[in-house]
Amino acid sequence: MLNEEELLKKIGDVRDQIKQLKLQRAEIAGKVRSLKEERRELIDKIKVLKNDLNKLREELSRLKEERQRLVNERRDVVRRIRDIKSELFSKKEVLNTLKDHESVSISKIRMKIDRLEWRIITESLPLEEENRLVKEIARLESILENALRARKLRNEYNELRAELKSLIIELNSLNSKIGDLSTKIDRIRSEIGELKKGVEELREAINHKSSQIRETVSTLVGLTSKINELSDEYRKLQENLREVRIAKKKAVEERILKKKKELAERKMREGRRLTLEELKILYGESDE
Repeated sequence: MLNEEELLKKIGDVRDQIKQLKLQRAEIAGKVRSLKEERRELIDKIKVLKNDLNKLREELSRLKEERQRLVNERRDVVRRIRDIKSELFSKKEVLNTLKDHESVSISKIRMKIDRLEWRIITESLPLEEENRLVKEIARLESILENALRARKLRNEYNELRAELKSLIIELNSLNSKIGDLSTKIDRIRSEIGELKKGVEELREAINHKSSQIRETVSTLVGLTSKINELSDEYRKLQENLREVRIAKKKAVEERILKKKKELAERKMREGRRLTLEELKILYGESDE
């Protein structure tokens, strides 16, 4: 059992420990709040990055759809160019067979045919001459037919060439647009990669902060537990001190009472008059 002086020293030591631990707890609690604020800022940053990432992904999807549409359109244009080239080749071959008829004057041929038909109608011709004119008309009509066919083919050929030039211009434009879209797509993919890297770095930072918070909270809980233990010990020491002081006071009172009783007994032996208090002491009725 510790005496009063030892208890007072022990109480002082425990009180100092509690005070020190409470200061540490306050400091660590502030650190927890700071860590949580830092983690919240990191979470806000990752939300912003994820929002930007979603926007870029939407833009990437839109650009890829647009590029695919242009690729499909280019495929149709290439197919049409191939078909036109095939038609041009075929018509060129036919035109080569009719090249002698391209320079023929259609109006003159028609005039000759009309003149010959008029002779047959209006003149009285010998049968032999009439047959010759009929054959000449047939020959001229054949020439006219080929000339008209050549002219028609030439017009179609020129129209196809004009369409081909237009399609080539369109093809070049599509290639340019597809190239621009591909460049944009590559750039956005690169940006997405950077953002994903940033998100991953922030996620790792958040996990690290969460780990620090858990460790710090664990330390805080440990300190609180230690403070509670010391507080219990402090209360017990205070109770012990109170008991020691009560015991000490009781011992002092008992010594005083003993002296008073001895004095009362001596007075009684000596036949002297006893006070009411001394009588109570002698007969065990003292309020002391």
